[in-house]
Amino acid sequence: MQILTFYALMFVALGLWGVWLIMKWRELPDFSNAVYNSMVEKGLLSDSVDRDLFKQSFIRCEAPLAGTYRWVAALVSLIALPPLIMAFNWIWDFLWRLGGAVEGPMQRGYMFHSFMTFVFLMAIIVGFLFLVTSHYYRNAPPSLRSEIKRLEGKDS
Repeated sequence: MQILTFYALMFVALGLWGVWLIMKWRELPDFSNAVYNSMVEKGLLSDSVDRDLFKQSFIRCEAPLAGTYRWVAALVSLIALPPLIMAFNWIWDFLWRLGGAVEGPMQRGYMFHSFMTFVFLMAIIVGFLFLVTSHYYRNAPPSLRSEIKRLEGKDS
């Protein structure tokens, strides 16, 4: 029962994180206008840069995209835990019966089985996180500095 409570609390924490990310995405357009005004006022951005183009570039560069990728990866990992454990236990039992079903440390419930379950889950989830992270960095947004240079026509 404690495990199910902990599992449910992880979904609650993930939901709170998701709400925070949604708030960040929603406030981004207003924040981009404030940044535009501030940068023009301080002379860091020329008046020739269109506000809407700056807003689009700012959202593309400064959006909480990495956090959103992490959130989706965490959700998928959390949902995948029970099926992964079921699959591992099925494979473990199959191999244990194939080996003669000898009672002892290879049987389910022993420390070795628990450790191998952990290793299996970590291997799958770390591999999944590697794929998500590599996808994000292959398609990473440009820096705001390079976008400002592009908008001002100072491409190098």
